This record gives sequence, C-alpha cells and structure tokens, in this order.
Amino acid sequence: MTPSNPKLKNTTVLDKHSLIIGLPVEILAITALFSVFGVGLLISLGGLFWGLILGSLWITLLFMPMRALHKHDPQAWKVWINTLQHASLSPQTIIKKDIRIMQKHRVTPFTLWRKK
Repeated sequence: MTPSNPKLKNTTVLDKHSLIIGLPVEILAITALFSVFGVGLLISLGGLFWGLILGSLWITLLFMPMRALHKHDPQAWKVWINTLQHASLSPQTIIKKDIRIMQKHRVTPFTLWRKK
C-alpha cells in the first residue's frame, strides 16, 4: 500500500457546496429568475389556465437540464464564467505553427503531405 500524499488529499473547501434541489445557489437564483419571468409572460399572453400549464412546462424545461448538468460537478459553472471573461483561455489565441513531415529523402510541409 502506497502512502497517500497529503498535498493530493481533498480539502473541505472543495466539499462545501450550498446546493438547493441539486443546484448551486447562484444557478438556482438565475434559473428561478428566468422561470418567474417566463411564467409571468406566458400568463399575460395566454391567460391564467394556459399560462400555468405552459409555465409548468417552461419550469421543467429550465430546471431538468440544469440539474443534469450540475449533478456531478456543482462548481463547473465557475470555470465557464472564467473562460468567457479571460481571452487567454479562448481559441482565438492559438498560434498556427509550421509543421514539417520528415520522409526518407525529403521534408514535406504538413499541408502538402496531408493531400497525398
């Protein structure tokens, strides 16, 4: 049995999540806001009966995917927020490099080698 590295142990900070119905509080608040405004709009457009029926479908349409997305990693949304805010994490910063393929008697650029 190998001794465990104390630097690799899971800390309590990573285990402390404030979840309500399986969603982080921040995601729950945003989803609830969209739900309330959507139900209000549906009630104002379709009347009380149809608005409540379509509103319940709208709430299900919003909450079920959110719960499925955050089921295994409740803090993953923070990574997506940071990716959107920092340009260094985006694909626009990729630098194209000249790739050469070495063959027996010559060196071929990758674009020409790929066409063969």
